[in-house]
Amino acid sequence: MNSVNEALQLYPELALLVGLHTLWTFWILTDPLGRPEWLVGVMSWPEHSDALWIADRQHALAARLLVSTPSGGIVWQASGGLAATIEALSKLPAPDAPDAPKKVLKPGPFWPPASLC
Repeated sequence: MNSVNEALQLYPELALLVGLHTLWTFWILTDPLGRPEWLVGVMSWPEHSDALWIADRQHALAARLLVSTPSGGIVWQASGGLAATIEALSKLPAPDAPDAPKKVLKPGPFWPPASLC
């Protein structure tokens, strides 16, 4: 699954993000046995990527990642229920906006914590 329409069928709440930016891409990550584990969405900017991991409606994580340098890192993060996480992500300014987060909070590669699931 990599279609926005399929993601919207699973989680209609995503319409808020897709309505703001049509460049979101979604797919399902599976566990070693092939069972669906997370729905993941990514939107790429020139130097950043916004990412959203959804385990279920109670557990979601969003992050803006600096991807223009090898060390990269997280410049913004929110987690909690799906609706609140989507709302926080929807209010995040574009990376080139003056009020956008710029400081790297956590350097290096990023993967969501296992406790998200």
